[in-house]
Amino acid sequence: MAIIQALDKVTTETMRFEAPVGQPIRYKTLIFTVRACETSAADEIAPVTAAYVVVDTQPKAVSGRIAPAGRQIYKGWMYANAPGVHPLEHPVYDAWLIACKASSPEAPVVKR
Repeated sequence: MAIIQALDKVTTETMRFEAPVGQPIRYKTLIFTVRACETSAADEIAPVTAAYVVVDTQPKAVSGRIAPAGRQIYKGWMYANAPGVHPLEHPVYDAWLIACKASSPEAPVVKR
């Protein structure tokens, strides 16, 4: 699971959200799909946290009208320790990776 922070540059609203790998998450007109989220071992000299993210723009449908077609605006690796290396470039929104978080393991089923 990736933790992403997004900024609406017009309203200055920020939002931090969790994006499970493979599940699209909407932030206003953007749809984030995380394909991978990895953190190197803690004993590395410079630990790296990176996520492969695909971002599509898809305006919300207005009642009585067909929703405009979406399009891909970003595809690549985002790095938590270096957000400027491969940033999302959009006139209205900024978004960057905060961290990767392992999902909670499911409790084992005990058979009696």
